[in-house]
Amino acid sequence: MSDSFPARTIRKIRHIIVILISMAGYVPRHFISVKTLVMSGSLIFAIYLSSFQSDNLNLAISYFIIVEILYFGFINAVLQKNGLRHWFIRKGGNENRGFLTYETILGFLFFHNGACIGYISSTSPGSLFPFLQGNFLIPIVVFMFLTGLSIKISATDAVTVEIYYWKDMFLGRKISDFVISGPYKYFSNPMYGIGQLPAYATALWYGSGYGLLAAFLNQILLFTFYYLVEKKFMKRVYTEDENYE
Repeated sequence: MSDSFPARTIRKIRHIIVILISMAGYVPRHFISVKTLVMSGSLIFAIYLSSFQSDNLNLAISYFIIVEILYFGFINAVLQKNGLRHWFIRKGGNENRGFLTYETILGFLFFHNGACIGYISSTSPGSLFPFLQGNFLIPIVVFMFLTGLSIKISATDAVTVEIYYWKDMFLGRKISDFVISGPYKYFSNPMYGIGQLPAYATALWYGSGYGLLAAFLNQILLFTFYYLVEKKFMKRVYTEDENYE
């Protein structure tokens, strides 16, 4: 007997929620107490910033710079062909434990990468487009945010959360075939491209020039990592896949 429509809908919603939580930095199915404590502390820190440091632009800029250095420094150092991923595996005793440790650190950095861009926007509100009325800007911002988020969720669903965390690069081998489904049918890199729209939408919502600059710099660094590290891995590992160009 096939599943009922409500049951399928509930499963789909649950699946999307798990993807969202995973994208934010916490992979539910890889539960470990240390990860839970780290992410709980990160959430408390983000709430503290928004509640008690809501107008501290200098802190926001410092937070953004520190997080960007740690985030992109980490993935570049670990995911290179001869990077620190080998150390994580040796230290963990096997690939699975090594990856879980790496995933915990990367999840922490994912969370703060998103939080610092949102925080820098909220602490530097302004009027980027004074010639546009607020009522006209709202639908644009909502459209940008929902479009970017939907594309990123769909892309993550297509490649799996493991690929979202670059597990194939961490292990140095394919863990699935090259994906051309979902947004990848139409865009070569939807996560680093359209998937970044929510950051720009947040900056526009606050009218923040600093927020727009932060979103732009973050995207530039993502594409820099892609072309200098990730694309080399893809060519090396997926060259034999007939779907890879």
